[in-house]
Amino acid sequence: MDKITIGINQRIPMSVLELGLIAAIQDQAANDYLRELVATEFQGENRIRLGTGVLHKLTCGNPLLPVMKVNKDAVIASLRSRLDRPVILAAVINAAYSIAYDVTAILGKYLHVQNEVSTALLTSKLAEKYGSNRSMPNGRDCVVPMLIEAGLFTRPRTGFYQAIRHNGYSALAADLYRRSFFVHNTMIPEDFDVSTNPYFEFLDL
Repeated sequence: MDKITIGINQRIPMSVLELGLIAAIQDQAANDYLRELVATEFQGENRIRLGTGVLHKLTCGNPLLPVMKVNKDAVIASLRSRLDRPVILAAVINAAYSIAYDVTAILGKYLHVQNEVSTALLTSKLAEKYGSNRSMPNGRDCVVPMLIEAGLFTRPRTGFYQAIRHNGYSALAADLYRRSFFVHNTMIPEDFDVSTNPYFEFLDL
């Protein structure tokens, strides 16, 4: 199996991600500013450096950034909406990192037919793609807490995950989430009906 890059080695709190994202949308996300944001949460030069790299990819390097800039006022307003915020933050995280997309799709697949999914099952399914890549568990342990904090799904007890069924979100939030799917599925036409895809299990389309 070819080596697949995980790419994420530091969890970013949602408060930091939101501030960095707003700055990026407004073309104000200088690297020094992103570093300052990360330094409010982490200590030690190495952790700050790693965290700054992750935050940069989530914001300035995000595939969704161009469309968010076009709709910057609406996106910033939607980040303040309790209904839109989880959907938009999940879209941003998943667009930036394939392992986050895979976590969402795997959980969606199994939560469609059962109430809970264990970490063991999630890990075994991730291993089918990422193989024996030693960075996979670390990447999983970064993106899962981020998606939980974003509010996409929940962890009712240690080692188990449950779905949150989101509804009432705006068309803009739904569009960004949909676009995050196509970031990782470039061969699928964008007019394809994705409503039954496991990735969309958490949204009431």
